Amino acid sequence: MAESFLTSVGSPRADSSESAGTGALARIRVLVALRFVVVWNTLKRHPWQLVGAILGALYGLGILMVAVVGLVGLAFAPADLTRTVLVLVGSAIVIVWMVGPILFSGMDRTLDPARFATLPITPSVQVAGIAAASLFGIPGIVTLLVSALTAVAWFKAPIAAVAAILLAPVAALTCVLGCQLVTTVVSRAATSRRFREVIGGLLILLLVLIGPIMMVVGSGISSLAESLPAIAEVFSWSPFGAVWAVPADLAVAHWIPAVVKLVIAIATALLLAIAWRTLYFASLGTVVSGSRSRGSTGAGWFGRFPGTPRGAIAARALTYWLRDPRYLQSLIVVFVMPIVFGVLASNTELAILLPGSTVLVATFLSLGTFTDISYDGTAFSLHLLRGVRGIDDRAGRIWANAIVAVPILLVVAISTTAIAGRFDQLPTLLGLTASVTLGGFGVASVCSALLVMPVAQSGENPFVSKPGAAMLSMLGMAGSYGALALISLPAIGFAIAAGITDEPWLAWTTLGVGLFVGSVACLLGVRLGAAIFDRRAPELYVRVVAQN
Repeated sequence: MAESFLTSVGSPRADSSESAGTGALARIRVLVALRFVVVWNTLKRHPWQLVGAILGALYGLGILMVAVVGLVGLAFAPADLTRTVLVLVGSAIVIVWMVGPILFSGMDRTLDPARFATLPITPSVQVAGIAAASLFGIPGIVTLLVSALTAVAWFKAPIAAVAAILLAPVAALTCVLGCQLVTTVVSRAATSRRFREVIGGLLILLLVLIGPIMMVVGSGISSLAESLPAIAEVFSWSPFGAVWAVPADLAVAHWIPAVVKLVIAIATALLLAIAWRTLYFASLGTVVSGSRSRGSTGAGWFGRFPGTPRGAIAARALTYWLRDPRYLQSLIVVFVMPIVFGVLASNTELAILLPGSTVLVATFLSLGTFTDISYDGTAFSLHLLRGVRGIDDRAGRIWANAIVAVPILLVVAISTTAIAGRFDQLPTLLGLTASVTLGGFGVASVCSALLVMPVAQSGENPFVSKPGAAMLSMLGMAGSYGALALISLPAIGFAIAAGITDEPWLAWTTLGVGLFVGSVACLLGVRLGAAIFDRRAPELYVRVVAQN
């Protein structure tokens, strides 16, 4: 496959559409095939990623089956209800395609532009090939099938059913092109020195929107249900919902609105293609040359830690926490969780929910070292070459994590408790937080020595996703969360008792139990993780290198 690919892209007549074997369409087909070859070879080398990919495919099949059942039900529902559901759900699908891969598991970049920098293949063919390969991935196929199956909901109106089938490729392409455009924009931002400002702006936007969204959800299902048809009407004229509204208008013989929305739908796909193509071309120079870096004077954090292996590892890990964009995902919860729980507390009149957000923040931050070795990449070879002991590696990473997490958790715990006016339960909160934080350090020390997760490497777009990585990451995190929940059970039990009885001695007992159990779990986790590290360090390095 590789030889045929190089032969096809290297042919001097590659851009001639008249040549069946070397034309643009032939190259696009090769790019699509190459994408599946690369994915398959990657999955064969990493059995757990193959398991994750299989589970992801089963998950997509489950979504498809649920969609079929729902569409059959809509076929017997009133036309207005069918229109409302399809337009709103369709608009949500487009929006999730555009922002979901960035906010959650990342986007599969098997055919990354950097892979074509040295190949004689035109950017236009690259764009078409990447779009086609994305369309024929599991998410793209599911979206295409769901779009076509909306015809089932309109079987009573044949012209609407035919329109739904014909517009299915337009809907799927809109999703794929929107996803590619947004990801390319973020990729360019990630290579810029102003990446932090971009992320900061997104966080501010997210924080501003959380309050209104939660208030709308909390205002009551009945009032929301009454406004859904009006919301669907607005979305039907937007780029997100126009393609889904055309069959609905045809079903009730609204010919002029159907034609206008058809124009909007096609124009949306074309504009997304043009915008992505333009931005893609502009990004080629950045892909080839790489991002610019600014040198700094002095030893940085390395000059502030002891000159020992443990101190050096802590200094490097702390540098990651403060400067590596990949670690920002863990820090986002510090800002988001208290806001979300604050809105929930105000709507439910359960003021204790606001301080409770501290526990979730502690969970995410303490398990932050779970992917440390994976993020190290080939730099992990220094640990093997210098003979770093497992105890120094584990302790150094926890040291840096604690420097970041502990002050943040104290601020969040005290400030949220003050807002809720429950200082009598502050020892309870601190005890539960201590158990989760220290226990999380121990769990992460063991798990990171057992598993190497497929992650974006240093210098790559931090929002990319490896084949099978999403499901594998979910399984790994589920195991770590489960272990942490078991460790925290004693503190949870005392915290519940203290909250129910309001007995001061139970609150202070929770603090003592949390500190004791968490400390024991941390020490045992560090020692067990160190032993596993000493035994499996070469194997860990092999797996880390294989992720590149």
